[in-house]
Amino acid sequence: MAGISASHGSERTLDSMAADEALREELLRMAATRPDPETLRAHGERLWEILDDYEAWPGRRLVGDDGSRAAWLVAQYAIEDPGLQKRCLEALDVAVAYGDADPVHYAYLLDRVRMADGLDQLYGSQFVTGPDGELTPWPVDDPAKVEERRRRLGLPPFADHAAAMSAQWQARRGDRESDHPDMKASSTARQQYHAATER
Repeated sequence: MAGISASHGSERTLDSMAADEALREELLRMAATRPDPETLRAHGERLWEILDDYEAWPGRRLVGDDGSRAAWLVAQYAIEDPGLQKRCLEALDVAVAYGDADPVHYAYLLDRVRMADGLDQLYGSQFVTGPDGELTPWPVDDPAKVEERRRRLGLPPFADHAAAMSAQWQARRGDRESDHPDMKASSTARQQYHAATER
């Protein structure tokens, strides 16, 4: 019963939410900023504040499709704050249920949270760098089920997605390492945050 009440409360919040152009512009700027550890930390703190202020995901009604995607990118990049990612996942779940957010964003963030918890991913969105520096997918729970889940969301087959991610990784690898000389010395998670934020 409490879950139903909470769900109705979320629906009322979403229905009464007015568009916030200033917040949309802020989120777009945040997502467009070249990330470094300090910037990522500041963006994560700001996203906590937004979730507290609105008590809902900054979705389509509030910030438009592009603003909602920008908020999702900020959440995806917040790899050093798993608590924030889990809170975003809960808020995204409600927003998706009411058509206020892209279900693919929920799926990708769910995979990211599961990966941080050491669990197999459900949608095949997360990739990590191996010891040889090559991109490899994080383990999936069941390849056939992953394909079915991807189909339901209108995503390409996992093999096609993996090939595209690998090609993007190869194309960007040299530039990234020359632009960020401290990349190799940073944490494994920091090295991997570039993966799985594009589709």
